[in-house]
Amino acid sequence: MLYYSDQSDPKHGQKLAHRTSTDLRRWSNTIDDVANANYTLRPGMITISQIGNGKWMCSYEVALWTTADGNNDVAPYATHYKIADSPFEFGSVDEYLLQTTTGGISSAGPYTVWTPAGGPNGTIVVSDSTYDNLFLNTQNGLPGYWLNATSGHGVGYTRELRVMPGNGGKTVLVLNGGMYAQSVTRMTAGDYIVPGPPGSGPGAAGFPACNSRKFST
Repeated sequence: MLYYSDQSDPKHGQKLAHRTSTDLRRWSNTIDDVANANYTLRPGMITISQIGNGKWMCSYEVALWTTADGNNDVAPYATHYKIADSPFEFGSVDEYLLQTTTGGISSAGPYTVWTPAGGPNGTIVVSDSTYDNLFLNTQNGLPGYWLNATSGHGVGYTRELRVMPGNGGKTVLVLNGGMYAQSVTRMTAGDYIVPGPPGSGPGAAGFPACNSRKFST
C-alpha cells in the first residue's frame, strides 16, 4: 500500500490517496482518503499509525485552512486526522481538527506514532512543524482530549518520531531535520519520555515538562 499527495484530479487542488499492489509492478486504481469539497484546500504530508484499540489513525496538514470566520492566520496548515477500522477505509470516516484542550491547533507536517505507555489505552504522540511541543492523546484519539506537552526539542521541518524498544514503550526518539531556507541548518536527535496518564502525580494539571534529553546534534 502506498499513500501519497495527489494533484492529478481536476476536482481537487490536492488530495490524499492510496494505491495497492501485490508485486510493486501492477497497482490498483486510485482510492481517495482525503478529498475536500473545497478545491483550494490542500491536504498533504500524511502519516499513519495503528493505535491502542486496534484502529488506524492518519494525520495530515490541510494547507490554506481557515477558521469558521475566514481567519487563515491561526493555523494555515492545520493538522487534521481520521480514525478508521482499517487503513483502507479513511475515505469513508469523519475528519477531526487536532485542537488541544486549551484551544491550540497543531499546524504543518504532522508525524504520528502510538506507544503502549501512558495509560490503559497507550498514548498517541503527534509532532508538527510549527511548534516544538508534542501533542498527546490517551483516549484513542477522541476529540477534546488532546494535550500539549513540552518536548525539549526545537521546532523543525520536519520531525520524525520513533517509539524505541524497551522501557515499556516510554521512550520516543525525536529526529529533527532542521528548518528549510536557512543559511545554517541544525539537525538534532533526542528522546522524549512519555509521562503517566494525566490526573495523577506530577502530571495532574497536564504533562510534566522535564522529560526529554537531547543526545546528538
